[in-house]
Amino acid sequence: MILGTMFPGFLCGEVDPVLLLRQARAKIVEHAGRLPKYTCVQSVRRYRFQPVPAVRVSGCDPVTDLNGAPIQPKLVAAWSDRFKLDVTVSSGTEIFSWVGARRFQSADVEKIVGGGMTGTGDFGPFLMSIFGGGGVQYEYLGPEESAGGTSAVYRYRVGVAASHYQVKVGPRPEDLASMAYAGKFWIDMRDAELVKMTIEVSNPPPNSLACRLETTIDYRRARIGAADFLLPRLTVLKLWDMQAQRLENRIEYSSCREFQSESVFRTDPGPAAGLTERPKAPVVIPPGITVKIALRSKIDSEKSFAGDAIEGQLLNRIGKLVPKGAIVHGRIVRLVRQSEPSDYVVLGLKFHSVDANGGEIPLALIAVTRPGPIEPELLDPREGIGMFEFGSDRLVLGPEFVSEWKTAAATQDK
Repeated sequence: MILGTMFPGFLCGEVDPVLLLRQARAKIVEHAGRLPKYTCVQSVRRYRFQPVPAVRVSGCDPVTDLNGAPIQPKLVAAWSDRFKLDVTVSSGTEIFSWVGARRFQSADVEKIVGGGMTGTGDFGPFLMSIFGGGGVQYEYLGPEESAGGTSAVYRYRVGVAASHYQVKVGPRPEDLASMAYAGKFWIDMRDAELVKMTIEVSNPPPNSLACRLETTIDYRRARIGAADFLLPRLTVLKLWDMQAQRLENRIEYSSCREFQSESVFRTDPGPAAGLTERPKAPVVIPPGITVKIALRSKIDSEKSFAGDAIEGQLLNRIGKLVPKGAIVHGRIVRLVRQSEPSDYVVLGLKFHSVDANGGEIPLALIAVTRPGPIEPELLDPREGIGMFEFGSDRLVLGPEFVSEWKTAAATQDK
């Protein structure tokens, strides 16, 4: 009997789950081993859902009404924000920056986005821990049909000793605790490709203030250089906390490409042969000068992301150094929409340089104007950021938005 071209795990229409898993693990490890250094764009949307009306909470115990009877509270979206990052992966390590930044900044996402729930490990650490290491238990659950075909579903468990999954349990960077976790993964029966994976933590450390963590990662093939590789397409991270709230991050990945150093192509003739060009003296803007900036870029809370580059225009000169009308460069660094208990949008801006003296020179500013009071939990401790609150469910800004700043000691962070 001729079965045709079929995956070796099939026999008379049935799958050998042991052989299929072996083939899938080999492919995942092989891909990870030859994956080039690459970078992708992360588009992150974060949400906080809270119970309405308020309920009685006792740690991670079931939620009860005022009489102590257990209830399933209604959760409504109370808060959301959004940002875009570049992430590069090299030797299994993820390093981040604002999208389009000139250099990668940190392996700690919080240092860039300024707090809130964040997660890493989607690109390699989870895959290698589950499929490339030892001490993992597997159980075949059976086939499952979907729009993309038939997948074999497995359950797995990773103990603390083999786990690299950590959660913060204190304010310091080293305040981390490893967690045991379990979950499921789906393997395409046609080609032994990983389709989807879940990571579940049912008992996080008490100091983490989390009751449960759950992550779902959808995978796809993406071309990097001259070959296709298995990369995440969408990650959904959910956390249930001790206030009966659910935090949720939705992370989409795009524009994955091989990471290469950039070269500068000059169109100006440069100095004539045999002549040396006298270097320009560095321009230093003294602190304490009042600066007014009109926004040149359009900001729309429904379309813009923290991380987007923006431009402004000076409405006054800065001494004799920078003329009126000079273009100022910066970024949106915070974009938050609050809907409970009332509607408002919080915008964080940071300007980092200005066009002057024939080039782009560093500019550090401290915000002076604020259209409204900022909620304490939204205050941003990072230097050089202006936070602005607007009482609306949607914000659209253009040249009519003018902000006032004072100059400070310049930095190179862009």
